[in-house]
Amino acid sequence: MLLKGKPAAEAFLEKIGAFGLPKLRLAVFHPGGDASAESYLNAKKKLIERFGGELVVVSFPRDGAADHFWNLFDRVNGDRTIHGIMVETPFPTDISEKEVSSRIDPRKDVDGVSLVNQGLLYASREERLVPCTAMGAVILLEHYGVPVSGRRALVVGRSATVGLPLFKLLLNRNATVTVAHSRTADLEKLVGAFDIVVVATGRAGIIQSSRITDGATVVDIGINVASDGSLCGDLAVEAANEADRINYSPVPGGAGVVTNAVLLHNLWQCYQLQQEG
Repeated sequence: MLLKGKPAAEAFLEKIGAFGLPKLRLAVFHPGGDASAESYLNAKKKLIERFGGELVVVSFPRDGAADHFWNLFDRVNGDRTIHGIMVETPFPTDISEKEVSSRIDPRKDVDGVSLVNQGLLYASREERLVPCTAMGAVILLEHYGVPVSGRRALVVGRSATVGLPLFKLLLNRNATVTVAHSRTADLEKLVGAFDIVVVATGRAGIIQSSRITDGATVVDIGINVASDGSLCGDLAVEAANEADRINYSPVPGGAGVVTNAVLLHNLWQCYQLQQEG
């Protein structure tokens, strides 16, 4: 079965829209001159405006001074008319991910990167504001009825916004979870022992579909540019009819499509947290 992202995203958005969203405002810190970032920004803008919200772009040069970035950041962080903040990568040269995580208002943290929201996720079963891509993968599995409880799941990747939160999200849903990465020995042999494989390394073809056991599911979160300029994932699909043997999400058109739907949900959650005071 092919796990296409659009049906899952639309079903999730329909549930969100049923609540009657207020006018939500998202500030996106956007690095100038990055073509892929421009594409992601336009997708966010289109979705938020579809639900009556507004996307506020805060542009910054990748080689700009840290003081300038933090002045902009602190201003938006304290602006009560802004309900959510996202800082797109790549960060400015002198800005670290850790600094952003410790400085962002946890109630405006639409991508779940703050130390507070990470702490809630890892130290409890509370899933208040969770990284969008990681939650998007879970929603994709749920939409297509892929069983998670009691299954063996392998997460290939250990980033703070995808691999590690996915480990906890799947564990919360009673999967038995293993975390691997690009330096795991015999990774190709390892993947065949799992019912669910989520791969997010940013390395094209790091997993061959022939290594996946019959009936297993692969959620491919990798986005890579092939030699011909087309987009491809981390999973190399080796047969035209592979979707008859295994379940997998295509790239493009798979898990990434669900990510922005989760972003809108998280923005709404941020709004609710701020109304609580």
